[in-house]
Amino acid sequence: MKAAGRLPYVIAGVKDLQLAVSAAYVREITRTPPWNEVPNVPRYLRGVINLRGKVLPLVDLRLRLGFSSALDEVEAMIAMLVAREQDHVLWLQELVAAVNDRRPFTLARDPSQCAFGKWYYGYKPKDIGFASVMRRLELPHQRIHTLADAVLKCAERGDHAQARAMIQHTEQGDLRAVLNLFTEARAAFRESQKEVAIVLTDGRKHLSLAVDTVASVEPLAEDTIADAPTEMGGVNSDLLRQVAHRANGKGIVFLLDAEALLANHCQRTT
Repeated sequence: MKAAGRLPYVIAGVKDLQLAVSAAYVREITRTPPWNEVPNVPRYLRGVINLRGKVLPLVDLRLRLGFSSALDEVEAMIAMLVAREQDHVLWLQELVAAVNDRRPFTLARDPSQCAFGKWYYGYKPKDIGFASVMRRLELPHQRIHTLADAVLKCAERGDHAQARAMIQHTEQGDLRAVLNLFTEARAAFRESQKEVAIVLTDGRKHLSLAVDTVASVEPLAEDTIADAPTEMGGVNSDLLRQVAHRANGKGIVFLLDAEALLANHCQRTT
């Protein structure tokens, strides 16, 4: 019995999908370089890049497949972190006002119940660097919230000077640490989300493809290739018509139709 042929593919990640691009079309893989926008083109065509003197279209594969852009998701995360940072500045200001004005303090005292805490304890960072910053945020964040009980007890006893001193100590210590860590977290998240550009060519036409990650170059057995089931994994694209199985139980990959991409979004050279 003849052994099944095994062809090399570049395995890339886009959103939650594993994609395979035939290595026969891959010229190189690099960090996505800066691009220049081009007017009056589909949104998934970000613009053009200059790769060592060659101008190439840059296709955002997420958008081309109908997903949200990684760029939009990064900005949404950054905006959320900015908002949660400001929450804690306002939280401490409200605690000061509650002490000074002798009025109830109604904001979250449980660190898991503020907007950041609800997100934090349900979020699982994939990047080691970003996860490290998040872990360092936990203790000072907890101490800020648990400050409220001690401060308000002082105020109830009439020791407002001590209550204000405790708040000032937190402003200069834990709050400052939390603000610095939020800044570090935003930088770490941006760094973790650097895209990869796969340069495709058939020898005459060229384009670059922005993907989330590239995991490996590996062979796929021809006898595992089959037509993709309709709406498999919620995906229905003219570029993903076949699937294959990776070796060693690594799961199913969609085969990306590189020829169709090159035919529709290419830079032709002579």
